[in-house]
Amino acid sequence: MRMVWMPIAILALTAAIPACAPRAEEGGFDSPNPAAKLYAIHDAGQARDADAVPHLIEQLNSDDPAVRMYAINALERITGRRMDYSPYAPPHQRRQAIQRWVQAWESGRLQQSLQAGRQP
Repeated sequence: MRMVWMPIAILALTAAIPACAPRAEEGGFDSPNPAAKLYAIHDAGQARDADAVPHLIEQLNSDDPAVRMYAINALERITGRRMDYSPYAPPHQRRQAIQRWVQAWESGRLQQSLQAGRQP
């Protein structure tokens, strides 16, 4: 009789495990959940959310190539630029491109071009 309940208990526990994780929509750029991070990046790009640009620039330095790819695609959708960034380039080339993004943001060039509705 005891063996009959074991598969049922395992099935019930397995079904409950996904309920423990937060939904992807509830995460954000700093979420440890990769799906939540990708959702936030994708959502920012779709909305062309200029306020998300600094967060997206940070994501270009991610260890996860999918996060980097989504981030540069979102940045391109928002700004119209890639600044020679490739998510699959060697780390030193990515760092150089990230520096270009950081300088464009910190100098205000990106914000000015976004406000004017033109590409930097």
